Amino acid sequence: MELINLIAGVLLILFGLRFLRKGFARIIGGDLVDWLQRFTRTSGRALAGGVVSGTVMPSSTATAMLSVQMTRRGKAPWKNVLAVLLGAQLGTTVLVHVISFSLHDYVGLFVALGAGLFLFVEAGRPRGVGQAVLAFGFMLLGMSLLSEAAAALGADPAVEALFAALGQLPLLFLIGAILLTLMVQSATASIALALALVASGQITLTLLLLWVLGANIGLSLTVLLAGWGDPQGRRLGFAVLLVKLPLALLVAGFLAGSGASLLSGLPGELPQHAAWTHTLFNLIACAALLFAVPLERWVTQLVPDTTPAAPAGPASLPGLDPLLLQNPALAVNAALRETLRIFDALHLISDAMVQGVREGEVAEDFREDLKRRSREITNAAQELTAFLDAIPDDALKREDRALKETIDDFMRELPMILRTLGPDCHDKLQRLLRLPPPAIERARPLLLEASARFSKQLNTVARMLMRERPELGRKILERKQDNSSWLIRAKRTTPGLSYPAWEILDGFQQLNRRLSGVAYVYCHDHLSGEDLDADVSDPQSHPGGGDRDDDGGR
Repeated sequence: MELINLIAGVLLILFGLRFLRKGFARIIGGDLVDWLQRFTRTSGRALAGGVVSGTVMPSSTATAMLSVQMTRRGKAPWKNVLAVLLGAQLGTTVLVHVISFSLHDYVGLFVALGAGLFLFVEAGRPRGVGQAVLAFGFMLLGMSLLSEAAAALGADPAVEALFAALGQLPLLFLIGAILLTLMVQSATASIALALALVASGQITLTLLLLWVLGANIGLSLTVLLAGWGDPQGRRLGFAVLLVKLPLALLVAGFLAGSGASLLSGLPGELPQHAAWTHTLFNLIACAALLFAVPLERWVTQLVPDTTPAAPAGPASLPGLDPLLLQNPALAVNAALRETLRIFDALHLISDAMVQGVREGEVAEDFREDLKRRSREITNAAQELTAFLDAIPDDALKREDRALKETIDDFMRELPMILRTLGPDCHDKLQRLLRLPPPAIERARPLLLEASARFSKQLNTVARMLMRERPELGRKILERKQDNSSWLIRAKRTTPGLSYPAWEILDGFQQLNRRLSGVAYVYCHDHLSGEDLDADVSDPQSHPGGGDRDDDGGR
């Protein structure tokens, strides 16, 4: 029976951790990868953001997986993601501190409160709070089962002899913690199990602290395994391992001497000593960021870059000379020039679509030409994103920083814009052009008008970024509402509109929303939130708002 309770306790802790992470994801909302991505511009922000994310999303393995995803997306260099990861692993120690206290008597309170919010409240964030509280109740229940099972097993002479033997083989205890952490993929769950076994009375402080070190090594190996399929992920994994493995071995040697007696002076009882050691270990590991340059050199030697060099041609960006990074303001201006080139490429794709609508047919080589242009834009956007990541925010003026963030946000939207305007629109246009001529004639004026509105909005965004008139951000937001209203009205009031034409207009609706979103970032330093809301809700609040032809092509 004790063995069943032991297994049930471990499963409850694992389930509680997973449920807790999902609860905090519900509270935070959105994509957790994108949420973490905002902190990766500089190492300092990355570390601070990691600590916050690890505290509010206390799952070190989940954070490791998200960090690997960020390196695979290519949106952040692995060096800054390393800072996020080390900070998050420090933040997760907060949960270990909480569960180190004996809160078993309050299990019913946490379960009742969490279940009440989760089951009977419809709002997303309060329901997420309930889910997190309920998950913590499950973890406490698992800890209670583990403690009771450990206390019963501790009275067994065979178990007593086993722990006595392990006391003579501390390295085996360390390896056991590594293997268990790899198996359950949670350092927090592994440490929680060790804390529960304290009730058996057979775990000494030295063995408990060795278990904590083994859990941290196991977590480092988990990061390495998770990112093994990608060069940047492997670099991240080796970097974490190079930081934590030597540190763990050093601390283990310290414990083998007189270190355990010194750590016994930490606040609290035996479980709290383990929690404090876990925190101090990860805090010292964060200091490795001070040696980022040699660490980067070692990791680069371990995992060389095998990515083939990009071929010369339209996809390469000669304007992004790495020497420009020595002057961040000039680097931002260079990024703006390359962004405007991408705008020109989007105009060419849109014009080719318009020509197909006007002539009633699409050239045979258009699909291949579209693939080539899309590939060039994608490669250019990736190179531009990497260049922006290398520009330090703290060296920029406020207006340059706003411009950099706006370009970066546009690069995030660009894959969806490119897919909607390119392959998706081409396929829908092909289906439309196979319909009878009356259906094509009925849709033609609407599609030409939608394309013209898109081009005008693209020109306005370009002028706003060139800072000829920063207040054009207001114009973009006004036009977004006007375009959206027109698209909805056009679909509803045009009788007999074919389904392919309806789909193309839906695509322009999405382009309208994504393209105009960049104005919110850029205008943040120029317009207050109240002004923006007023402008969007009342296009007539500015003379001539909605249809002025003051933003023609570049």
